[in-house]
Amino acid sequence: MRAASGWAGRNLDHRQALPVFFAGRTTRFGQNMDLTGRTLWQVGSGDAFRSYGDLCIKHDVMILGPGNPGRFESARYKDHGHVRRFCKDVRRGDLVLLRHKTGDILAAGVVADDEAFWSESFADIDGWDLQHVRRVHWLPNSNKRFGARTFGGQGNRFAMMNIEKVRQWVSDLPLSANFVARPLAPLPEVGRDLNLDELGRLLFIEGLASEYIDKLTSTFASLQRVAAWYANEEKRPEKRPSEMETICYLIVPFLLSLGWSQQTAAIQWNYVDIALFRSMPPTDASLDCVIEAKLLGRSVFSAEGQARLYALKKGRGDCKRLIVTDGIRYALYARNTDDFVLTAYLNILSMRDAYPVLNCGGAVEVVMGIARQG
Repeated sequence: MRAASGWAGRNLDHRQALPVFFAGRTTRFGQNMDLTGRTLWQVGSGDAFRSYGDLCIKHDVMILGPGNPGRFESARYKDHGHVRRFCKDVRRGDLVLLRHKTGDILAAGVVADDEAFWSESFADIDGWDLQHVRRVHWLPNSNKRFGARTFGGQGNRFAMMNIEKVRQWVSDLPLSANFVARPLAPLPEVGRDLNLDELGRLLFIEGLASEYIDKLTSTFASLQRVAAWYANEEKRPEKRPSEMETICYLIVPFLLSLGWSQQTAAIQWNYVDIALFRSMPPTDASLDCVIEAKLLGRSVFSAEGQARLYALKKGRGDCKRLIVTDGIRYALYARNTDDFVLTAYLNILSMRDAYPVLNCGGAVEVVMGIARQG
């Protein structure tokens, strides 16, 4: 696995910023988050259906998209002013708020680097490309709920924060000695890219039969073309694909290539989008896997709760796995007693061998987890 690109070797000693941190009045906790001479920024952490705020706090980063155009160049991002501000206008010691929706602050922090960098670790965060990265010391217990729409309807963007009551709240936040002394958290590594040939080789090593590998790689080549067409917003007809179209054109071909049949893969079975059965007849007792299908581009991780309810229903104790997918991205969960744990993630348009940022496996584990066993 390679290290996150563009980061190793930089001199980013967080102690360089100490004079910037300690500029305010003394409180019983130490010093406060003084705003004098510094810019206060706000950065989004997702939307109502998917939030990556916990990930930002865990890794001491703020992340921003789009990243698909590539590394930042002014000409390349001329229509994305928020990316320019993030990459060029932010300074070490500036203050930033990690915002969720239009009225919640998940954390306040202090920028701990001198420039933005690029990391493929964040190239696919539940379908979002967020490779623009800055390091931030997030202050513990600095969450705050303001009224709905306090910050307007800015969505997943980056901008200055000039709302007076918010600025006043920030200026009163205490800074402890432990906060400024804490080293930055390590960044997640980057999973290795896989093409179809490499995927097939790795699947064979894992024990998948050659006949299934041949079917799968052929099917995947077709699915990648279809998925790329759906992903092209200029060419894709409005409101396509529907959820049922996603099931028929993207998910079912994948399942058939891995040994499932019309008898063992039921669509719309007892409210389950797709139910996979280990044996006949199809009953609660023979249910092997629950698949929840979402519209293209929607969050897959936020739908895990619904799939879990189906899988944990009484009489389904032998249902060992559940999958949530939008037809392009697949999140695989394995049963652990009375719960399910994320074990692997697959994006068929950009396959990787692992997702350290999600602490899970990648394409091989998803395929082996979906393949019919026995």
